[in-house]
Amino acid sequence: LAMALPSTAKEYKVEDVPMVHLADRTRYVSNPDRILSASSVSTIDSLLFALEENTGIQVLVAVLGEIEGGDCFDFAYRLGKENGVGQKESDNGLVVLLSTGERCVQFATGYGLEGVMPDAVCKRIQQQYMVEHFAGGDWNTGMVAGMRAVCGVLDGSMEPPADEEDD
Repeated sequence: LAMALPSTAKEYKVEDVPMVHLADRTRYVSNPDRILSASSVSTIDSLLFALEENTGIQVLVAVLGEIEGGDCFDFAYRLGKENGVGQKESDNGLVVLLSTGERCVQFATGYGLEGVMPDAVCKRIQQQYMVEHFAGGDWNTGMVAGMRAVCGVLDGSMEPPADEEDD
């Protein structure tokens, strides 16, 4: 019976994603569908607040059920561009989008971060810290582990993950 009912999940447009950081500068995780637990959101907010305080790098995390158009790369890029993530003069923002409906995680870096967080490093963080947890539906563990790795790379406390084939 449940399969025959239409889905009531909200499909987000970029302009509909709540910008929690604008209301409270210590918050970085937009989680309107409550996919992540309150404790995971709090942990990630704390990590990202410390990162911005120490480095000036701003990271926005959006965790959504469904996104308009289904293109995670385009959605994440537009989310950062249209909301001015990062410092304008240094373009040092990062958007991390998790869309459970599209089963994707996407990193969209500002040009100012491409030296330290190129696509290859973003992909390795996803593969080594996030995807295994996501495959089992454990969004909380995957997002917290991924954001710890992102912060470690961006603040210099951790080496970027190596390509596993090089081991």
